Amino acid sequence: MLAILKAFRLGKVLSILLGVLTISIYAFGTVGYLQDRAIQLRVGIGLISIFLLTCAGYLMNDYYDIKSDTINRPQRIPIKKLISEKNLKGLFIGFFLVGLIAALFVNLRFFSIIILDLAILVFYNLYSKRLYLLKALIVSLLVVSIYPLSLALTSGGYPSLRRDSLFVFPIWLFLIILAYEIVEDIVGMQGDKEEGGNTLPIMIGAKKARNLAILIALISTPIAFIPYFKGMCGTVYLIGALLTLPIFIGCMFFKEKTLSIGL
Repeated sequence: MLAILKAFRLGKVLSILLGVLTISIYAFGTVGYLQDRAIQLRVGIGLISIFLLTCAGYLMNDYYDIKSDTINRPQRIPIKKLISEKNLKGLFIGFFLVGLIAALFVNLRFFSIIILDLAILVFYNLYSKRLYLLKALIVSLLVVSIYPLSLALTSGGYPSLRRDSLFVFPIWLFLIILAYEIVEDIVGMQGDKEEGGNTLPIMIGAKKARNLAILIALISTPIAFIPYFKGMCGTVYLIGALLTLPIFIGCMFFKEKTLSIGL
């Protein structure tokens, strides 16, 4: 049962939901707006929709990555031993449908972004092994979409410096996730090769791909401090950025598995 729950990546999904909630509060300018019953209902339904669609995305990824995951993650119990491929397919399709129905009850803008995300997600899962650098770019775009989704949940939010900072964060997040995904592709090179994949590390080599990821991460770092220097966020934000950036980048690049491949 625990292994099945792990397939839903609940830790990652909950962090995404927390991110959406935090961005929504920033868009409103204060947590006080969440005391309104209508706003609570809209945000709550939106979070349920995102939860279902994100879980469905992970399950769909497992469905199409059964072979490569067996090679890249031999320590993990294969999903096909926990649930049949037929039931797995039915589960993520069901989650997609219920998530879409829930999105309809939020607003048209939110539903439109969800439809676009879903189309990109399906395209990614079907063709990710043959997308070269586009694979990492697509994942970065999907992660960054939590910003327009949050703004749709809040109907654009209310004008303030705090809300304006939300137009800076996505740039940093896009670049840092791009770097992370390149590193992930380095780790998954063996399984991707077995499936005839054409990812960036396979094309240019693990060492060049890792150097590119480091360069992208370094370029992204100054962007994270723009909200502070523009007066959009205060000292607490600055301290948080100074503490979290080294930890995030360190976790990304100093995993033993990554360092040992092709270097």
